[in-house]
Amino acid sequence: MLLRGLLGRVPSLKLASLKKDTPVSPHSPARADRVAQVTAGDRAWTLVVEEKRLGQPREVRMAVLELERHLEHLPKEEAHYGLILAPFLSEESAKICTEAGIGYADLAGNARLAFDQIFIETRVADNPFREKREKRSLFSPRAGQVLRVLLTPPLRAWKVTDLAEEAGVSLGQVSNVRKLLLDHEWAVVSGAGLRISKPEEAARAWQRSYDPHPLSREAAYTLLHGEALDTAMRAALAEASKGEHAVLASYSAARWFAPYARQATQFFYADTLGAEILKRHLRLQPVSRGENVVVIEPRVDDVFASRVEAAPGIWCSGLIQTWLDLTISGERGSEAAEHLLREKLLPEWKEVAL
Repeated sequence: MLLRGLLGRVPSLKLASLKKDTPVSPHSPARADRVAQVTAGDRAWTLVVEEKRLGQPREVRMAVLELERHLEHLPKEEAHYGLILAPFLSEESAKICTEAGIGYADLAGNARLAFDQIFIETRVADNPFREKREKRSLFSPRAGQVLRVLLTPPLRAWKVTDLAEEAGVSLGQVSNVRKLLLDHEWAVVSGAGLRISKPEEAARAWQRSYDPHPLSREAAYTLLHGEALDTAMRAALAEASKGEHAVLASYSAARWFAPYARQATQFFYADTLGAEILKRHLRLQPVSRGENVVVIEPRVDDVFASRVEAAPGIWCSGLIQTWLDLTISGERGSEAAEHLLREKLLPEWKEVAL
């Protein structure tokens, strides 16, 4: 058992009794998941334990409040300490416990006990118990359409109906994303609607799960370069309904937002019509190796809906989409992604939408 194993780490800590689903004290109707009687040295302590199926920040914050209420029922002269147990507790959840003076432990090996002369603290990097279902639902392609809207700077509050219409998804999909964002405390709700409050944390969590699975990826070669290539690209993007069917992507988009890594290959997102337009204007020839143009057909078309005109006639995938693509494109791409985050996203996330 997790609690017994945690207490067993300290030789001077002796477990006298452990009761499940029991009153906090004989004089209180409040019931705790577990109450342990221990001795630390020659002093008796009551440990009041709350167990959670999930260790998300919002759920942990509620558990902290519940523990504080439980502890208030114990006699003032009795030494007591609150403890939260869960399958996994993130750094944010652990921080909530620490700031409240509450101990914690999880099955991954994260733990903190700090009472009397007892102090234990361990952290592990990864969550081996990450719930795949939640991961799929929050960062699925459909959910991604909602996240792209919410994370597009400047950040603003969205009513559920307006957000569903803007993202092109159902009200149910928006509600699911809304709940998960609130559970992680990455968003807040006000009278104006739902707004991302921790955009960098939400974006980095998305990046860790990001796997675009494009419909196709075609390698090609063009003899055009320099100004001639830029002119041809502008003509192609204009014919593609100003980016409705084709946009610059990855390194090529980042070049117009926040130049960092030189990349000779041009990257595009394009649907079937956009690919034909690019082929004609850039005079593309298919190659098996040595390409300098890559045309990607995305699985979802919101990469076009969120497009940005980064310069006159230059239509690019949105900032969030460009950042995501850079993060999975190798070491230099990761560096370019961090540069884009610092130079564009972080400053623009601080702006207030009117």
